[in-house]
Amino acid sequence: MPPTSPMNLAELHQLGRRLTAAATSVMKDASDLGPTELLVLECLYTAGPQPVGAIAQHTGFAQSRVSTVVATLHKRGLVELGADPADRRRTVAKIAEHARAQAREARSRDAEPTLRQMLPELSAAQVEAVIAALRALNGALVEAAPGAFGGTDLQSNGQPG
Repeated sequence: MPPTSPMNLAELHQLGRRLTAAATSVMKDASDLGPTELLVLECLYTAGPQPVGAIAQHTGFAQSRVSTVVATLHKRGLVELGADPADRRRTVAKIAEHARAQAREARSRDAEPTLRQMLPELSAAQVEAVIAALRALNGALVEAAPGAFGGTDLQSNGQPG
């Protein structure tokens, strides 16, 4: 195998964008909800009831975008709104019980077919190695520094937080 040069930050950024675009495309095809809506539900599913600011911090979306999405999800009956017990002036969003199944289903979708489709030039063994490396990277990042570098801190263990 020829020597490779180190990955630079622009390449790392582009890799993240390509992976995000692939996941977003599949999410759009699998649900009548948009990717941002699914990720907000995912946040509420994993982290529990949250004020809009906390959802924005967890997901990495702008607070104004999260506020709009929460309002839309509330209108659709997927999110319940209530007062924050710690600060009654603040509103907290909570995933509606019947929406938990939709969030659980979205969370359990297998990413491997999408990754395989993205890598048609690689052998089956190479694709397995890439998937294993991505799984290890995700696990290491979650364990080492959840929320570091302005990223999200959604749990990835499949359990509500």
